Amino acid sequence: MRYDVCIIGGGAEGLAAAAWLARRGLKPVVAERNAACGGRCSTREFHPGFKASPFADELAAIPADIFRAFDLARRGVVLAPAAPCGSPSAEADAIRSAVIKRAMEDAARVLPRGLFAKPVPSRPWPGEELAARTLAGATRMPMSGTVCDPTLSGSALAMLAGAPGGMAAGGLGRLGAALRSAAEETGAEISCGLEVTDIRRKGRRILGVGLADGSEIAARAVISTLDLKRTFLSLFAWNELPRELVERVAAFRLAPGTARLLVALEAPPDLPTGRGAEYLREPIHVAPVSLEDATLAWRSAAVPEHPPAIVRLVTAVDPFLAPGGAATLTVTLGAIPHAPFDGAWTKEKRDRLRDMALAAAETALPGTGERVKYAELLVPPDMESMIGATEGDLMGGELSASQMLGFRPFPQCHGTRTPVEGLYLAGPSSALGPLATCASGVAAATAVLADFAAGRLK
Repeated sequence: MRYDVCIIGGGAEGLAAAAWLARRGLKPVVAERNAACGGRCSTREFHPGFKASPFADELAAIPADIFRAFDLARRGVVLAPAAPCGSPSAEADAIRSAVIKRAMEDAARVLPRGLFAKPVPSRPWPGEELAARTLAGATRMPMSGTVCDPTLSGSALAMLAGAPGGMAAGGLGRLGAALRSAAEETGAEISCGLEVTDIRRKGRRILGVGLADGSEIAARAVISTLDLKRTFLSLFAWNELPRELVERVAAFRLAPGTARLLVALEAPPDLPTGRGAEYLREPIHVAPVSLEDATLAWRSAAVPEHPPAIVRLVTAVDPFLAPGGAATLTVTLGAIPHAPFDGAWTKEKRDRLRDMALAAAETALPGTGERVKYAELLVPPDMESMIGATEGDLMGGELSASQMLGFRPFPQCHGTRTPVEGLYLAGPSSALGPLATCASGVAAATAVLADFAAGRLK
């Protein structure tokens, strides 16, 4: 069967793109390599009776119009209000909304051919003024796990990365299931256990994708929700793309820096003296002595002596993530290298990082250590293996002046189209990837619809 669009990856962005396309009359298929959809929107039992979302406790907010369009409330998505994980401001919120609006408008435009060779002049993006500002004086990461040097010009752009959308009751897996329901209800086909190995073309025309089992999916367009490097450097032969394009992709900087500790507690920790009850419901920041020093250590491929940490008692928001009387806690560490300078992640190194995370939990919630039943550590290579994020970079690339807004991922390609005609990028490396959940999938779908209407995709 020939589809209109093949979507690589069944995470939030892929499912959102599928639902958006199907409800507008196209026939999309989602190819997901894992046994279940969800990607970062997953929840699993990491110890008998104890559940957590492995990659994050919450994702960037879903724009309100998209949330309503997919009728996610009816599908059981209940987002518990959450205190921000970083340092949001009214300024950042306003810019973020303006960037999303601008990207959606650009996606709906039909652009001239030859995007990479002949960039289209572009009006200024909202938020470009942040490219000249720094986060100097910051003591914590702007978003959970985000690596950024606060002394560099343009580091203020990291403020735009994902306003927290609240924790989903039942974990982020509930959101993933709701998005799959929205996609299938409109006629999209979801196929799990299918690993895409290559994108197939004939001349300048997309033919579809090849699969690991030797079969293929025929499609007139492809949307990849993989990051930029994995899309272009692993799904095309080395000599199939223009050298200029390959060099641009190779120069795109990653910023893997997140580790997660999932902790099963036999009982909830006590409320620290002098703290109100809301303290247990909030993300608790354990700041490093110097964020600059932590970033410098990370750039040297070393684990910081005191990495920035966010401690969260997730069962204070959702008690059903642990058995009665017990509790689930997570610790998110930032500035953790994918490949330490002194070799791979051995058991000894993992145990040392686990102890750092537990020490951060003890600092935030004294008495936590004596209640630990089990703890599971995930470092960047684990995340790369589990969801295909290159080097475990959950943000899809460094958040810097040359890799945000109109420069992400290709200058003048307007955020979701790529220099390969018929190939579109959603997910973390796209312009909207770090800013909101589902938005980059909807933007990619909008661009596909515009190009179909213009007769570009045959």
